[in-house]
Amino acid sequence: MATKLNPKDLSAVGAGVDQSITGQLTKFIVRGVKGQVEKLGVTIDGPAQPSAMKTPLDDGNIEVSYTPSLPGEYSVEVTIEGKPIKGSPYKSEVIGEKDPKLERVSRVHVAGKGIMIGKSCYPNEFWIDGRDAAIAAGLTVHMKNPPRASSGLKINDMGDGTFKCVYKPTNSGLYIIDIKVEGIHVPGSPFYVRIM
Repeated sequence: MATKLNPKDLSAVGAGVDQSITGQLTKFIVRGVKGQVEKLGVTIDGPAQPSAMKTPLDDGNIEVSYTPSLPGEYSVEVTIEGKPIKGSPYKSEVIGEKDPKLERVSRVHVAGKGIMIGKSCYPNEFWIDGRDAAIAAGLTVHMKNPPRASSGLKINDMGDGTFKCVYKPTNSGLYIIDIKVEGIHVPGSPFYVRIM
């Protein structure tokens, strides 16, 4: 028999409940669902109503993906057995492909092992290279931790348009790193980092 899930214990994280680009596949992860795909409901409403695809992950979480066809503000409602999860409905901004900020933000590069995989209780690092985008201001880096975990993220401005980011996660699990410039995700963001 499946475990009874409390909607207040579940959350959704990722670009699909935050921001995406028209015509591009966007994803988010619903945490705490324990693989119970059949009990998860997702409704996306806005200028278009894209259908959502739900995929169970090995860790019991569920990945939801969809492709918005029109720009504008969307409401993403996530429910378990008909009841909204924590934070639902989410407001997600879909940016048009021709937004001038996108061209500049597309020139930001992120690299380093720490943006893909890391080790708990040890410093992990990655670099943001904004030299080609002439980043003067507006860079934000946010790390979403698993429940009861912290990461101690520190961002060091190297003074040449590059930024060294170091974090030391307290627990293993899935961490999510959002990197934005002027409120727009850089290519690849959000990054899903598996901490061992």
